[in-house]
Amino acid sequence: MKRITLPLLLGITLILAGGSLFAQPVDADAPADSTPADSMPVDSASVQEDSVATAPAPEPAEPEIVTAVEEEAEEIEEGGLFSDMAQFFRDGGPAMWAILIFLAAGIAIVVERFIFLFSIADMKPEKFMGRISEFIRKGSIEGAIASCADKSAPLARIIEAALRNYRNTERDIQNAVDEMALAELPRLNARTGYLAMLANVSTMVGLLGTIFGLIAAFESVAAADPAEKSIMLANGISMAMSTTAFGLMAAIPLLIAHSFFTAKTDNLIDDIDRYSVMIINMLAQARKEG
Repeated sequence: MKRITLPLLLGITLILAGGSLFAQPVDADAPADSTPADSMPVDSASVQEDSVATAPAPEPAEPEIVTAVEEEAEEIEEGGLFSDMAQFFRDGGPAMWAILIFLAAGIAIVVERFIFLFSIADMKPEKFMGRISEFIRKGSIEGAIASCADKSAPLARIIEAALRNYRNTERDIQNAVDEMALAELPRLNARTGYLAMLANVSTMVGLLGTIFGLIAAFESVAAADPAEKSIMLANGISMAMSTTAFGLMAAIPLLIAHSFFTAKTDNLIDDIDRYSVMIINMLAQARKEG
């Protein structure tokens, strides 16, 4: 799962971004069909009489204004969300691609960590330990071991290590639990720290793009032709604002996910510490009674 999720999500994100980047809005202004003039011969006298009798009234200006506003609204609607995203991405320049790659990597880590922490590692420890304690009271250590072997959660692996050393001393059981904990606890913290790193790097790349945009804007003011000065100044400011915005858009969700997964990991570690001591005491009591 963890080897497939990162490249898959990274590729999907880059494909969607590339498609939206090169998407062009549809031009809503189509030339109207010209109707050819009537070629039939017309009596000049009747034409003059008609023009004198009925003079054409001037068209009001308000319908033209309303029509222009409606056409502009139709153009905006036809452009759509993808055209706006493409324009926003193009305005940001090359820094947008780097931020997009960091965001895709962060999304892949978020998906992988969510599946592991909330599906694999979270195994309702109260219910699980109730079943294990029932096996121990009945004297069925093998049944308890088989119940742990069915699960790949760190808690189940640690409890299984304690049960396999049931006939040894309490010190040996503690050593087996500690040894397995050293192997399993890193699975809970794996790759979570990368989320904070990707968030910070995305913010810094956004700021770097902002600096480049401001440099381009200042250079346009100093050296550009008067006719092109306003265009280059607008492009530089647009690059500066777009990269900063996209960097923050990538960093904020990743930081929230990092805090969320860190809190979940701490809860799982607390459960492991609690139930590890519980299983050692249960095995010591069962050995005394046996």
